[in-house]
Amino acid sequence: MLTFVGLGIWDEKDISLKGMEAAVKADKVYAEFYTAGWGGSLENLEKLIGKEITVLKRSDMEENSNRILKEAKENNVTVFVPGDPLVATTHVHIILEARKKKIPAKVIHSSSAYTAIAECGLGIYSFGRTATVVKPQKGYEPSSFYDVIELNKKNGLHTLLLLDTGMGVKEGIEILMEIERKVKKKLVLPETEIVAVSRLGSREQKIRFGKVRDVIKKRMESPAMIVIPGKLHFLEKEFLKGI
Repeated sequence: MLTFVGLGIWDEKDISLKGMEAAVKADKVYAEFYTAGWGGSLENLEKLIGKEITVLKRSDMEENSNRILKEAKENNVTVFVPGDPLVATTHVHIILEARKKKIPAKVIHSSSAYTAIAECGLGIYSFGRTATVVKPQKGYEPSSFYDVIELNKKNGLHTLLLLDTGMGVKEGIEILMEIERKVKKKLVLPETEIVAVSRLGSREQKIRFGKVRDVIKKRMESPAMIVIPGKLHFLEKEFLKGI
């Protein structure tokens, strides 16, 4: 049996009772933290379930996933995943492989940034495609997420931008503005109004709404997200004014 358990949006206290029960009953427990940031304590999580947790690398879940599947064929294996297991990750392929090998697989869901972002007051149904702002590297400077903003704007939809692991709001804005300087599409300018979210679900949670030139000055650390609003409903406008 292979079970994916969502860790929720912040720490070990966000795990559901059902998820905790699955981990307690498991023969082997793993966790991956490469797909999203997590603010919990691995040591505390191990104490809660009474078991040692092995941290997986990306390669363990992708090209070397057969090792996990082989274990799950003979044992009860649980894998902890930040947020909700299948929302912003690529674990679907492992479940498909498990089915092909006749290995029972299930998912125990948890809270996700995709729904928790509604705390900023923007309607979930008014969001378009989501994109991830990736750190540019030498010889690799992706900008497809900027095209997503443009597409959503044309349709009057909000854009949720997930920031790369370890990236704070300031760095995310700087990357967006650098692309704007190159493409000149007037999507992210100093006077553009945005919503910035930092450490959602934690005691240090911050949600800020304002112009880019003002929000960039705020200290908002990873894990973080940025929302580029589309057409705003009057209730959304009213909510944002109170942030």
